[in-house]
Amino acid sequence: MNKIIDIRNKIREYFESNENCQAFFLADPQAEKYAGYYTSMYLIQDTAESLDAHRIKDFSSCPFQAYIEFWGVMQALIIQQDSISELYEAVTSKSLDINKLTFWKEIRKLRNVCAGHPARKDRPKTDPMSRTFLGRNFGGYSLISYEQWIKGGTQQFVKVELGKLIDNYAIDAKIALVEIFDFFEKQWP
Repeated sequence: MNKIIDIRNKIREYFESNENCQAFFLADPQAEKYAGYYTSMYLIQDTAESLDAHRIKDFSSCPFQAYIEFWGVMQALIIQQDSISELYEAVTSKSLDINKLTFWKEIRKLRNVCAGHPARKDRPKTDPMSRTFLGRNFGGYSLISYEQWIKGGTQQFVKVELGKLIDNYAIDAKIALVEIFDFFEKQWP
């Protein structure tokens, strides 16, 4: 998360030190873009710092608390992704292309798979129905495990190195934030 915090701070410092950039965003016609910039920057900071603090502490030994913490971590990652996407659009007026961000997509996939419900919004309707069970003693950052049932009788026990996945996602997130910073430098030298 430090990589995300560092580039986020670099963007903020550039914005605050560049009068042309500020003049653009603070003009009335750009109020929506500024609101997107402003709220996204705080959400990126808040989620990164919270995820960092939790990672140091790790999941609770109490299975009930750890369960809620897991979903809090997953939700914070999704909020962070949505905020980076919103920031990207507010600054560049384009949508962030996540197709090149492999681990970004893996975070979303893990959250959706572990939810275990049949909403199937994350995959084609032609894929077989699956259900997932994330037990109370699912693991921690070094390794989580869950059970997945797939229509047709397939049952599998999946293990994921959550900490490693988050670290790789952070690299993807940094790539997106660097693109935003580069846009600032080109647009408002």
